[in-house]
Amino acid sequence: AIIKRILFKNHKQIVLSMKTLAQKHSLDSCKISHISRHVGMLLLFVVSLSACSKWSDETNRALKLAGENRAELEKVLQHYSEVDPNSQKLKAAEFLISNMDVHYGYKSASWDQFQQELADLFSREDNFELLEEGMSRLYEKYQMLLRDIRYESDLRTVTADFLIYNIEKAFESWSGPYANHLSFDEFCEYLLPYRAANEPISDWRREFEENYIPELYDRAAVRKDSLSAEDLCNLIKSYPYGNLSIVGGRLPDYNSYLLSILRMGSCKHYCSQAILASRCLGVPVALDYTPQWATRSLGHEWNVLICDSKRPLSFGIGDDCALGEHVERIPDRKAPKVYRQTFSKQKESLMMLRGNEEIPGSLSSPCMKDVTDLYYDCTSITVDFDFRPPGKNKFAYLAVFDNKEWIPVAWARVKGGRATFSKINKEIMYLPGYFSEGRFIPAADPIMVDSLGNSIPVRFDAVNKQTVVLYRKYQNALVEGKCEDMTGGRFQVANKPDFSDAVDIAVIDELPESCYHIIKPETEGSYKYFRYLARSGALGTIAELEVYELDKKLSGKIIGTEQDIPYFTKEKAFDGDPLTSFNKWGMDEVWLGLEFDSPKKITKLVYLPGNDDNCIRDGELYELFYWDKTWKSLGQQYGSAETYRLSYENVPSGALFLLRNHTKGVEERIFTYENNKQVWW
Repeated sequence: AIIKRILFKNHKQIVLSMKTLAQKHSLDSCKISHISRHVGMLLLFVVSLSACSKWSDETNRALKLAGENRAELEKVLQHYSEVDPNSQKLKAAEFLISNMDVHYGYKSASWDQFQQELADLFSREDNFELLEEGMSRLYEKYQMLLRDIRYESDLRTVTADFLIYNIEKAFESWSGPYANHLSFDEFCEYLLPYRAANEPISDWRREFEENYIPELYDRAAVRKDSLSAEDLCNLIKSYPYGNLSIVGGRLPDYNSYLLSILRMGSCKHYCSQAILASRCLGVPVALDYTPQWATRSLGHEWNVLICDSKRPLSFGIGDDCALGEHVERIPDRKAPKVYRQTFSKQKESLMMLRGNEEIPGSLSSPCMKDVTDLYYDCTSITVDFDFRPPGKNKFAYLAVFDNKEWIPVAWARVKGGRATFSKINKEIMYLPGYFSEGRFIPAADPIMVDSLGNSIPVRFDAVNKQTVVLYRKYQNALVEGKCEDMTGGRFQVANKPDFSDAVDIAVIDELPESCYHIIKPETEGSYKYFRYLARSGALGTIAELEVYELDKKLSGKIIGTEQDIPYFTKEKAFDGDPLTSFNKWGMDEVWLGLEFDSPKKITKLVYLPGNDDNCIRDGELYELFYWDKTWKSLGQQYGSAETYRLSYENVPSGALFLLRNHTKGVEERIFTYENNKQVWW
């Protein structure tokens, strides 16, 4: 700039001096003209230098997109470059501005009114049933009106004062006790951002300082200056109003005021609450997620504390496990991939590399970073596809089953009909394919990745047929835990009410499957009393219990361990509802049974462990499918109380299967059939 001013101010004098110099040294006019041209070129070079911006290319691109709000963003840059110069804060401001093009908030008159009414509900209710009822009413009232919601880009709405204030507060936190281990890049991702998700821009720090932080400190067992980052995260996840609701999952992101007084919401709402609260406290917390579980429907979001060890300490609202165990210890769920939500655009994300290629919504965020290897011992697998990708597509995918369809969760470049996928979690069933015209296209056999990281194609064998016996259409580890509670249980008969003369007629020696079981004991004589006696220390969990004399179902007075909790009384085992069950905590001996009006000779027992009603039911219509580039039917059958099983003959071996109930229910899980048992994926 100084050179520019000197040259322009003295341009005429420079040219005049050159002419005088030329005459003195007898230079001709051509040489003088030649020198003048070089001076002009020098001036143009200096002008071009002066026209170059001192901001990065990314920042300049963002400023061009800001429209009328460009002046506000330039004020921030000028503040840290000229008014109060600070190179690090200037770099932080450029980080935020250069990534604003992918961040936005929701806005509409109906959405604002909805949130106001929801805030009123939160202020007067904290009962789960009343909250869910109130939220459902509001959703029904506004769901059509909410179609007027529009997006507001941060580039066009963020003010200079707002941004400067949040940058200053973030730098204060960085120097605090919970975040001074962060690098500058980590600081930019985990403390600097002024939003958690897509909530409207607002004074979120003040709202959380007034509504959330005081209550958090009130719950602390020690002085607040004695709290560690781990202590604060434990307080955040034990927020007393952690009411998760599927209604909340259908709604856009709440404004920060609602998040600060949240009484009911989705996992994502509570993750946003945790992020804003922890930034107020100066604690670096991120949001990690899986777009789709490998073993059930839906995906999941949770929070993670960024600590010295770089090992993510995962946590979620209301969980009862230690930090770092939120995902790893969930018994019925496994994540095929884990991604971290970042503020910055990730250059290696699919969205940033796709060009004009259509990609699946599950992988469409530019702000997603693959962190699967921070959670699991991963592997890489190479897939040879059955055919080339459609059009000029460059990417291929691995998908997992969500109970109805295949959801892409991982991607890789495909070259010559082959692709290598990295950071893949193990013991999961994947389906390779492409994505085109809004749908996932299977393009190879399903692949089972075993515990050692081997990828094993799952191909049906139409030559070697088999008979399969099926007992369920869906499985999860939570149900298996209820089955384990019955291991070691005994069925007894007696003629004395205290069972001092008890006779075992059946014992559950092995882990029972989560389905109806039929036992035909060989008993001698008739007995007045019958019971199920759980093993010592067990809860006595049982969903259904039936007793027969020949073909007659017996009834009698229900007897056994008393239970004060209405949901788990002994009557629940005899109510015909597989979704209710009996159990009792805190006793060495738990039992329930029947007192008959006269001695009976028991010839058959039917029992059902604690259940989710996905077992084979009498009179319900089922259809079995196997995978051959699509689901192909093997026929329909009705369930029967004679066996509570389905038996299919002449079934291709080595296949991937799916059993569907046409009578009711939506939960379905893929499985293979190995060693005469269903193996669930």
